Amino acid sequence: MTAAARIDDRLTTVAVPVKDQQGKLLGDAIPSVSIVKDGGFMAETFGDDPEVEADLIALVAHKLSLQRLAGFVLEGLVPYGAMTSELRLQIMITALFSGLPSVRVGRGSSEGFADPHPLFIAGSNLTATKARMLLMACLLKFGSPPIAVDPAHPTTAEVAATQAALKAYQAIFDTH
Repeated sequence: MTAAARIDDRLTTVAVPVKDQQGKLLGDAIPSVSIVKDGGFMAETFGDDPEVEADLIALVAHKLSLQRLAGFVLEGLVPYGAMTSELRLQIMITALFSGLPSVRVGRGSSEGFADPHPLFIAGSNLTATKARMLLMACLLKFGSPPIAVDPAHPTTAEVAATQAALKAYQAIFDTH
């Protein structure tokens, strides 16, 4: 399986062994998936300030430093899973094009459905913890999505390749 990683300040993919000789899951292969809770309305002035988002920027950098399968569950507005901050949304889109997929879910047990989005996996009506487990399983099955040469500015072809990879993830989420 391949995972996204940052090595020597360069994004690349690394081979990640998933099973041992007997076909058992390796402990080090278990994906690192964090739940990002969004809805704090952190802005104190008009406009987004990257300084306030240092926690999310650092979390993305940490995931890429692990050299293992990784991703995020975005627990956003109820029930749709939308993020409240355009800057945080852009950070997560850049994370996706760095090889770190994200699932959108609503907060709590929203009893609604997370909206489909062209760059995020829709978590349907799953709670964040259930979506986390399912994303971990998808990462073990499919590996990381492709990495763009410039994750902040992916090409049309790179967007299409990432969307194609996410369709496999979405098919799994649509059945759970």
